[in-house]
Amino acid sequence: MAKVYTLAVIGGGASGLMGAVRASELLGGANVILLEAASRVGKKLLMTGNGRCNLTNRYVSPEHYHGDTALAAPILSAYSPEKILAYFQHLGLLCREQTEGRFYPYSMQASTVLNLLRARLHDFGGTELCEFAVQTIRRTANGYTILSKEYMPVCARYILLCTGGMAQAGTESGYPLLHQLKHTVTPLKPALAPILVRDTKRLRPLKGVRAQAVVSLRRGSRTLKQTRGEVQFTDRGLSGICIFELSRDAASGDILSLDLVPDYEMPELYKITGGKLDGVLHKALIQACPFQKCKDFCFTVDHTEDFKHAQVTAGGVPLAQLDGTCGSRRSPGAWLCGEILNVDGDCGGYNLHWAWSSALCAVQAVNEEAGR
Repeated sequence: MAKVYTLAVIGGGASGLMGAVRASELLGGANVILLEAASRVGKKLLMTGNGRCNLTNRYVSPEHYHGDTALAAPILSAYSPEKILAYFQHLGLLCREQTEGRFYPYSMQASTVLNLLRARLHDFGGTELCEFAVQTIRRTANGYTILSKEYMPVCARYILLCTGGMAQAGTESGYPLLHQLKHTVTPLKPALAPILVRDTKRLRPLKGVRAQAVVSLRRGSRTLKQTRGEVQFTDRGLSGICIFELSRDAASGDILSLDLVPDYEMPELYKITGGKLDGVLHKALIQACPFQKCKDFCFTVDHTEDFKHAQVTAGGVPLAQLDGTCGSRRSPGAWLCGEILNVDGDCGGYNLHWAWSSALCAVQAVNEEAGR
């Protein structure tokens, strides 16, 4: 007779790893299995925060999220940055705070976080099974049967679906499973991505140049949003965190206006420099941007880069289809977490925080349900 796990976690990304670790701790590792389609877990986690893994942010609040923020607010409140950091410390991870409230592992290496989560999963006795590409989830009288082409079916009383979004992977690996669980998905689009522009001839000489700027996204006479930070010029568009934060709202025909000297007004700047930017900007920018345009250096938006170049997916399962613990209202015994939900955050650790907090919330509910 096939073993029946208490919980099968589908997806070995940030939320799946956190969920499997916490479930193994609460339920006993022999009762938990983590299923991952790839050859190893946590590949995307290794790329977060430029390889440093920005775990969370001191300033987590619904204002830093998009989508179903009102329904996500209770989870964000219950699992505060302090609570997330405390749990990581409980697991043995030391963290440090950097600028703008961002927390990183003390090592400043994403691999430390991944290695720690895998080690604790092993310590708690949980099972990790890779190259298990789930194709079908069937509801049974005793829970769920999970099938792939390569392996024997896995049976579990409860499932935690953490298959992530389309960002970086560019595929819809987890979304067909949602339909099997009777869930729908809002329209999906790339978020936190570079923005491609029409003015590529002006861009080519600037490829590889970086500049601090205040960037405004304009549509007609309206300024939709404004950010500040380092802009990175590519041969087809603009990149950098401050550009990523505009990508969700940018549409074809919008204007990206760069103030390349945001700390000085034009009269003072002219008085100091005499109308020359030699001591102010990179030489390639001096050649591309006349002095009178240095506070309004404009590019016309063509489109946002595709999912393969995005850090996160905007859109997903509406939280109205779940209860307050991320439990499915349509498939009892199933919980959904992380990027697959209609919640996405700004740059700065907000998306990983959502992954950790939604997983911890769900596993707490699974533990309570299993104990009844």
